Amino acid sequence: MKAFILCGGRGERLKPLTDNLPKPMVKVGGKPILEHQLELLSKHGIDEAVLLVGWCGDQVEKYFGDGRKINMHIEYSYEDPNNRLGTAGPIKAAKDKIDGTFIVMNGDIVSNTNISGIVSFHVGMECWGTINMINMTSPYGIIDLDGNKIKQFREKPVLPFKMNAGLYVLEPDVVDFMPDVGSIETDVFPKIAALGKLCGYDSTGIYWSDVGTHKDLEKANKDILAGKLKI
Repeated sequence: MKAFILCGGRGERLKPLTDNLPKPMVKVGGKPILEHQLELLSKHGIDEAVLLVGWCGDQVEKYFGDGRKINMHIEYSYEDPNNRLGTAGPIKAAKDKIDGTFIVMNGDIVSNTNISGIVSFHVGMECWGTINMINMTSPYGIIDLDGNKIKQFREKPVLPFKMNAGLYVLEPDVVDFMPDVGSIETDVFPKIAALGKLCGYDSTGIYWSDVGTHKDLEKANKDILAGKLKI
């Protein structure tokens, strides 16, 4: 099984770190985000990856090469950084590299997702696509009320709502739904869901961090130093 990792983002909110560096190459805990992801894949027996690169993509290829130094086989698919294809377009552009059930990952996430678990779930459910999900954490503290009276304050609690955790297991049929330019989240998944072919795998409880801002980066670094991320 191959993993396709979306690595083309400019990382505007991480400037100036990303002025001349693709976002997945920003270091967290001393190594690029992308290296954490490839290590996770390798742990779960995934030894083939296609890196969908754009902005400063040559730096990704220079760092990882053909993957031999990390015991993987790595290929690359380039998009024009000045003509972005969204999150669906790069996958469709690399469809010649899809040869069966495949994994898609967002390139800005650090996690210890149980990839073996989500793959087994996907196969058992016979879905065309399975989205990895976690419970959403409130970005703010919340207030519990009894009528108009405040009962208690809760600081950034885990909410009873699922969110997309940026990892998918997909069948080749899904590529037929992908536009040349567009979003897999808004242009593709709703169509598959309407056909009853989209499933969700609950990974609540895993370590998960979207490294999209300087604040996120600082938190992820602290978490790794504290031993919260164990792959």
